[in-house]
Amino acid sequence: MNASELFALAVPDAELVRLEACLRDAVVLGDEFLDEVATHLIDAGGKRLRPALTLAAASLGPGPRDWRAASEDTLLGAVSVELVHLASLYHDDVMDEATRRRNVVSVNARWGNLVAIVAGDFLLARSAEIAASLGTEVAGLLASTLGRLCQGQVSDVRAAYRIERTEAEYFGTIADKTAALMSTACRIGALTAGLPREDVDLLTSFGEAVGMVFQIRDDVLDVLATEQELGKPPGQDLAEGIYTLPVQLALGDPKVGPELRELLGRPLSEREVDTARALVASSPAIEDASVAARGYAAEAMEAARELGDGPVPASLVRLGANLLEDLERSTRALAS
Repeated sequence: MNASELFALAVPDAELVRLEACLRDAVVLGDEFLDEVATHLIDAGGKRLRPALTLAAASLGPGPRDWRAASEDTLLGAVSVELVHLASLYHDDVMDEATRRRNVVSVNARWGNLVAIVAGDFLLARSAEIAASLGTEVAGLLASTLGRLCQGQVSDVRAAYRIERTEAEYFGTIADKTAALMSTACRIGALTAGLPREDVDLLTSFGEAVGMVFQIRDDVLDVLATEQELGKPPGQDLAEGIYTLPVQLALGDPKVGPELRELLGRPLSEREVDTARALVASSPAIEDASVAARGYAAEAMEAARELGDGPVPASLVRLGANLLEDLERSTRALAS
Protein backbone atom coordinates (compact mmCIF):
# COMPACT_ATOMS: atom_id res chain seq x y z
CA MET A 1 0.00 0.00 0.00
CA ASN A 2 1.61 3.28 -1.05
CA ALA A 3 1.37 6.50 0.97
CA SER A 4 -1.40 8.00 -1.13
CA GLU A 5 -3.54 4.89 -0.61
CA LEU A 6 -2.64 4.58 3.05
CA PHE A 7 -3.49 8.12 4.07
CA ALA A 8 -6.14 8.86 1.44
CA LEU A 9 -9.15 10.56 2.98
CA ALA A 10 -10.70 11.02 -0.46
CA VAL A 11 -10.41 14.80 -0.14
CA PRO A 12 -11.41 16.16 -3.57
CA ASP A 13 -8.45 17.20 -5.71
CA ALA A 14 -9.82 20.72 -6.03
CA GLU A 15 -9.72 21.08 -2.24
CA LEU A 16 -6.12 19.86 -2.07
CA VAL A 17 -5.14 22.40 -4.73
CA ARG A 18 -6.77 25.14 -2.66
CA LEU A 19 -4.94 23.90 0.42
CA GLU A 20 -1.51 23.94 -1.25
CA ALA A 21 -2.05 27.47 -2.55
CA CYS A 22 -3.21 28.69 0.85
CA LEU A 23 -0.27 27.00 2.57
CA ARG A 24 2.27 28.73 0.35
CA ASP A 25 0.49 32.08 0.61
CA ALA A 26 0.68 31.85 4.38
CA VAL A 27 4.50 31.80 4.46
CA VAL A 28 5.59 33.70 1.33
CA LEU A 29 5.98 37.34 2.40
CA GLY A 30 8.34 38.68 -0.28
CA ASP A 31 11.70 38.11 1.42
CA GLU A 32 13.48 35.95 -1.14
CA PHE A 33 15.69 34.08 1.33
CA LEU A 34 13.07 33.55 4.03
CA ASP A 35 10.51 32.51 1.42
CA GLU A 36 12.89 29.84 0.10
CA VAL A 37 13.63 28.47 3.56
CA ALA A 38 10.00 28.58 4.72
CA THR A 39 8.74 26.73 1.64
CA HIS A 40 11.56 24.16 1.53
CA LEU A 41 9.59 21.30 3.09
CA ILE A 42 6.29 22.49 1.59
CA ASP A 43 7.82 22.08 -1.86
CA ALA A 44 9.21 18.67 -0.86
CA GLY A 45 5.65 17.43 -0.59
CA GLY A 46 4.30 15.31 2.21
CA LYS A 47 1.21 13.40 3.18
CA ARG A 48 -0.73 16.49 4.37
CA LEU A 49 -2.55 14.14 6.71
CA ARG A 50 -3.24 16.73 9.39
CA PRO A 51 -4.81 19.40 7.14
CA ALA A 52 -6.71 16.65 5.31
CA LEU A 53 -8.21 15.67 8.68
CA THR A 54 -9.28 19.29 9.16
CA LEU A 55 -10.97 19.36 5.76
CA ALA A 56 -12.63 16.00 6.39
CA ALA A 57 -13.95 17.04 9.79
CA ALA A 58 -15.37 20.28 8.42
CA SER A 59 -17.10 18.42 5.64
CA LEU A 60 -19.41 16.78 8.18
CA GLY A 61 -21.75 19.76 8.20
CA PRO A 62 -25.55 19.75 8.19
CA GLY A 63 -27.23 17.51 5.64
CA PRO A 64 -25.71 14.52 3.83
CA ARG A 65 -22.33 13.55 5.20
CA ASP A 66 -20.63 14.03 1.87
CA TRP A 67 -17.59 16.04 0.80
CA ARG A 68 -18.23 19.77 0.47
CA ALA A 69 -16.06 22.76 -0.38
CA ALA A 70 -14.19 24.06 2.65
CA SER A 71 -14.87 27.56 3.90
CA GLU A 72 -12.05 30.08 3.99
CA ASP A 73 -11.90 29.67 7.77
CA THR A 74 -11.54 25.91 7.46
CA LEU A 75 -8.74 26.26 4.91
CA LEU A 76 -6.93 28.66 7.21
CA GLY A 77 -7.44 26.30 10.13
CA ALA A 78 -5.94 23.46 8.10
CA VAL A 79 -2.96 25.64 7.21
CA SER A 80 -2.39 26.66 10.83
CA VAL A 81 -2.22 22.98 11.83
CA GLU A 82 0.17 22.05 9.02
CA LEU A 83 2.46 24.97 9.84
CA VAL A 84 2.81 23.70 13.40
CA HIS A 85 3.70 20.27 12.02
CA LEU A 86 6.25 21.71 9.59
CA ALA A 87 7.81 23.85 12.33
CA SER A 88 8.20 20.77 14.50
CA LEU A 89 10.07 19.05 11.65
CA TYR A 90 12.47 22.00 11.30
CA HIS A 91 13.20 21.90 15.03
CA ASP A 92 13.34 18.09 15.26
CA ASP A 93 15.95 17.94 12.51
CA VAL A 94 18.16 20.36 14.41
CA MET A 95 17.91 18.29 17.59
CA ASP A 96 18.46 15.05 15.68
CA GLU A 97 21.25 16.50 13.51
CA ALA A 98 19.30 15.04 10.59
CA THR A 99 20.58 15.53 7.06
CA ARG A 100 17.53 14.42 5.08
CA ARG A 101 13.80 14.90 5.36
CA ARG A 102 11.17 13.82 2.82
CA ASN A 103 14.00 12.64 0.58
CA VAL A 104 15.51 16.12 0.31
CA VAL A 105 18.33 17.82 2.21
CA SER A 106 17.05 19.01 5.59
CA VAL A 107 16.84 22.74 6.30
CA ASN A 108 19.53 22.57 8.98
CA ALA A 109 21.90 20.64 6.71
CA ARG A 110 21.44 23.15 3.89
CA TRP A 111 21.34 26.46 5.77
CA GLY A 112 22.56 25.66 9.27
CA ASN A 113 20.94 25.16 12.66
CA LEU A 114 20.33 28.83 13.42
CA VAL A 115 18.37 29.40 10.19
CA ALA A 116 16.40 26.20 10.74
CA ILE A 117 15.42 27.19 14.29
CA VAL A 118 14.42 30.73 13.35
CA ALA A 119 12.53 29.50 10.28
CA GLY A 120 10.65 27.00 12.45
CA ASP A 121 9.80 29.83 14.85
CA PHE A 122 8.55 31.87 11.88
CA LEU A 123 6.21 29.05 10.85
CA LEU A 124 4.88 28.84 14.42
CA ALA A 125 4.33 32.59 14.47
CA ARG A 126 2.40 32.47 11.21
CA SER A 127 0.33 29.58 12.55
CA ALA A 128 -0.53 31.53 15.71
CA GLU A 129 -1.45 34.61 13.70
CA ILE A 130 -3.80 32.59 11.52
CA ALA A 131 -5.36 30.84 14.51
CA ALA A 132 -5.97 34.20 16.21
CA SER A 133 -7.92 35.34 13.15
CA LEU A 134 -10.28 32.36 13.62
CA GLY A 135 -11.42 33.32 17.12
CA THR A 136 -10.48 32.76 20.71
CA GLU A 137 -11.49 29.09 20.89
CA VAL A 138 -9.31 28.06 17.96
CA ALA A 139 -6.45 30.28 19.14
CA GLY A 140 -6.63 28.82 22.65
CA LEU A 141 -6.82 25.29 21.30
CA LEU A 142 -3.73 25.76 19.15
CA ALA A 143 -1.83 27.33 22.05
CA SER A 144 -2.65 24.43 24.38
CA THR A 145 -1.65 21.98 21.64
CA LEU A 146 1.72 23.70 21.29
CA GLY A 147 2.12 23.27 25.02
CA ARG A 148 1.43 19.55 24.71
CA LEU A 149 3.89 19.21 21.84
CA CYS A 150 6.62 20.87 23.90
CA GLN A 151 5.77 18.72 26.91
CA GLY A 152 6.04 15.59 24.80
CA GLN A 153 9.36 16.70 23.37
CA VAL A 154 10.75 17.45 26.84
CA SER A 155 9.61 13.99 27.97
CA ASP A 156 11.53 12.43 25.09
CA VAL A 157 14.67 14.44 25.89
CA ARG A 158 14.51 13.48 29.58
CA ALA A 159 14.08 9.82 28.66
CA ALA A 160 17.14 9.71 26.41
CA TYR A 161 19.26 6.60 27.00
CA ARG A 162 17.04 5.58 29.92
CA ILE A 163 16.50 1.83 29.62
CA GLU A 164 13.95 1.77 32.43
CA ARG A 165 11.51 4.09 30.65
CA THR A 166 8.00 2.72 31.27
CA GLU A 167 5.29 2.00 28.74
CA ALA A 168 3.04 4.51 30.52
CA GLU A 169 5.69 7.19 29.98
CA TYR A 170 5.94 6.20 26.32
CA PHE A 171 2.19 6.40 25.73
CA GLY A 172 2.00 9.75 27.52
CA THR A 173 4.79 11.13 25.37
CA ILE A 174 3.34 10.08 22.03
CA ALA A 175 -0.09 11.35 23.08
CA ASP A 176 1.48 14.80 23.46
CA LYS A 177 3.99 14.64 20.60
CA THR A 178 1.76 13.19 17.89
CA ALA A 179 -1.84 12.51 18.87
CA ALA A 180 -2.41 16.04 20.20
CA LEU A 181 -1.93 17.72 16.84
CA MET A 182 -4.05 15.19 14.94
CA SER A 183 -6.79 15.63 17.50
CA THR A 184 -6.54 19.41 17.14
CA ALA A 185 -6.62 19.14 13.35
CA CYS A 186 -9.97 17.35 13.57
CA ARG A 187 -11.35 19.69 16.23
CA ILE A 188 -10.43 22.85 14.30
CA GLY A 189 -12.21 21.50 11.24
CA ALA A 190 -15.29 20.78 13.30
CA LEU A 191 -15.22 24.19 15.01
CA THR A 192 -14.76 26.20 11.82
CA ALA A 193 -17.66 24.30 10.26
CA GLY A 194 -19.92 24.99 13.25
CA LEU A 195 -20.64 21.31 13.92
CA PRO A 196 -22.71 20.21 16.93
CA ARG A 197 -20.64 19.72 20.08
CA GLU A 198 -21.29 15.98 20.03
CA ASP A 199 -19.64 15.72 16.62
CA VAL A 200 -16.83 18.06 17.67
CA ASP A 201 -16.02 15.75 20.58
CA LEU A 202 -16.29 12.58 18.49
CA LEU A 203 -13.90 13.99 15.89
CA THR A 204 -11.51 15.09 18.63
CA SER A 205 -11.51 11.57 20.08
CA PHE A 206 -11.01 10.09 16.61
CA GLY A 207 -7.97 12.30 15.97
CA GLU A 208 -6.39 11.45 19.33
CA ALA A 209 -6.81 7.70 18.82
CA VAL A 210 -5.69 7.64 15.20
CA GLY A 211 -2.65 9.71 16.19
CA MET A 212 -1.65 7.00 18.66
CA VAL A 213 -1.91 4.34 15.95
CA PHE A 214 0.08 6.53 13.59
CA GLN A 215 2.96 6.96 16.05
CA ILE A 216 3.14 3.31 17.11
CA ARG A 217 3.27 2.39 13.42
CA ASP A 218 5.99 5.00 12.86
CA ASP A 219 8.04 3.61 15.74
CA VAL A 220 7.74 0.07 14.39
CA LEU A 221 8.81 1.24 10.94
CA ASP A 222 11.84 2.98 12.44
CA VAL A 223 12.97 -0.54 13.37
CA LEU A 224 11.87 -2.40 10.22
CA ALA A 225 11.83 -0.03 7.24
CA THR A 226 14.54 1.12 4.85
CA GLU A 227 15.77 4.67 4.34
CA GLN A 228 13.99 4.80 0.98
CA GLU A 229 10.69 3.82 2.59
CA LEU A 230 11.03 6.30 5.44
CA GLY A 231 12.54 9.24 3.58
CA LYS A 232 15.13 9.44 6.39
CA PRO A 233 17.65 7.04 7.94
CA PRO A 234 16.03 4.22 9.94
CA GLY A 235 16.95 3.57 13.56
CA GLN A 236 17.17 7.27 14.39
CA ASP A 237 15.36 6.83 17.70
CA LEU A 238 17.76 4.09 18.78
CA ALA A 239 20.73 6.22 17.76
CA GLU A 240 19.42 9.10 19.87
CA GLY A 241 18.64 6.92 22.86
CA ILE A 242 14.86 7.26 22.46
CA TYR A 243 13.52 3.83 23.34
CA THR A 244 10.07 3.46 21.82
CA LEU A 245 7.45 0.80 22.45
CA PRO A 246 9.01 -1.95 20.27
CA VAL A 247 12.36 -1.43 22.00
CA GLN A 248 10.79 -1.41 25.47
CA LEU A 249 8.94 -4.63 24.71
CA ALA A 250 12.08 -6.27 23.30
CA LEU A 251 14.01 -5.34 26.44
CA GLY A 252 11.51 -7.43 28.38
CA ASP A 253 11.95 -10.46 26.14
CA PRO A 254 14.02 -13.17 27.87
CA LYS A 255 15.70 -14.21 24.62
CA VAL A 256 16.96 -10.89 23.18
CA GLY A 257 16.46 -8.58 26.17
CA PRO A 258 19.80 -9.23 27.92
CA GLU A 259 21.86 -8.66 24.76
CA LEU A 260 19.85 -5.58 23.83
CA ARG A 261 20.23 -4.19 27.35
CA GLU A 262 24.01 -4.54 27.03
CA LEU A 263 23.94 -2.40 23.88
CA LEU A 264 21.60 0.37 25.03
CA GLY A 265 21.96 3.14 27.57
CA ARG A 266 24.69 4.94 25.59
CA PRO A 267 25.33 6.37 22.10
CA LEU A 268 25.62 3.68 19.42
CA SER A 269 27.71 3.38 16.29
CA GLU A 270 25.94 2.82 12.99
CA ARG A 271 26.77 -0.88 13.16
CA GLU A 272 25.42 -1.10 16.72
CA VAL A 273 22.19 0.59 15.65
CA ASP A 274 21.76 -2.08 12.98
CA THR A 275 22.44 -4.78 15.56
CA ALA A 276 19.89 -3.32 17.96
CA ARG A 277 17.29 -3.06 15.19
CA ALA A 278 17.87 -6.69 14.27
CA LEU A 279 17.46 -7.79 17.89
CA VAL A 280 14.17 -5.91 18.27
CA ALA A 281 12.92 -7.27 14.94
CA SER A 282 13.75 -10.85 15.96
CA SER A 283 11.70 -10.63 19.15
CA PRO A 284 7.91 -10.76 19.70
CA ALA A 285 8.03 -6.99 20.32
CA ILE A 286 6.78 -6.03 16.86
CA GLU A 287 3.67 -8.19 17.17
CA ASP A 288 3.10 -6.98 20.73
CA ALA A 289 3.31 -3.36 19.58
CA SER A 290 0.72 -4.18 16.91
CA VAL A 291 -1.61 -5.42 19.65
CA ALA A 292 -1.38 -2.04 21.38
CA ALA A 293 -2.09 -0.28 18.09
CA ARG A 294 -5.18 -2.42 17.53
CA GLY A 295 -6.80 -1.05 20.66
CA TYR A 296 -6.35 2.55 19.57
CA ALA A 297 -7.47 1.74 16.03
CA ALA A 298 -10.67 0.24 17.42
CA GLU A 299 -11.30 3.46 19.39
CA ALA A 300 -10.72 5.59 16.30
CA MET A 301 -12.98 3.53 14.05
CA GLU A 302 -15.77 3.41 16.66
CA ALA A 303 -15.71 7.22 16.98
CA ALA A 304 -15.82 7.56 13.18
CA ARG A 305 -18.77 5.16 12.89
CA GLU A 306 -20.72 7.19 15.44
CA LEU A 307 -20.52 10.14 13.05
CA GLY A 308 -23.06 8.42 10.80
CA ASP A 309 -23.14 7.20 7.24
CA GLY A 310 -21.70 8.63 4.05
CA PRO A 311 -18.31 8.83 2.34
CA VAL A 312 -16.68 11.13 4.89
CA PRO A 313 -17.24 9.00 8.01
CA ALA A 314 -16.39 5.95 5.90
CA SER A 315 -13.07 7.52 4.88
CA LEU A 316 -12.21 8.15 8.53
CA VAL A 317 -12.96 4.52 9.40
CA ARG A 318 -10.81 3.47 6.45
CA LEU A 319 -7.89 5.62 7.63
CA GLY A 320 -7.82 3.86 11.00
CA ALA A 321 -8.09 0.47 9.32
CA ASN A 322 -5.37 1.31 6.76
CA LEU A 323 -2.88 2.41 9.38
CA LEU A 324 -3.41 -0.79 11.33
CA GLU A 325 -3.31 -2.99 8.23
CA ASP A 326 -0.06 -1.38 7.08
CA LEU A 327 1.50 -2.04 10.48
CA GLU A 328 0.32 -5.64 10.51
CA ARG A 329 1.52 -6.16 6.93
CA SER A 330 5.00 -5.13 8.06
CA THR A 331 4.74 -7.57 10.95
CA ARG A 332 3.67 -10.41 8.66
CA ALA A 333 6.47 -9.63 6.20
CA LEU A 334 8.97 -9.86 9.03
CA ALA A 335 7.57 -13.20 10.17
CA SER A 336 7.84 -14.66 6.67
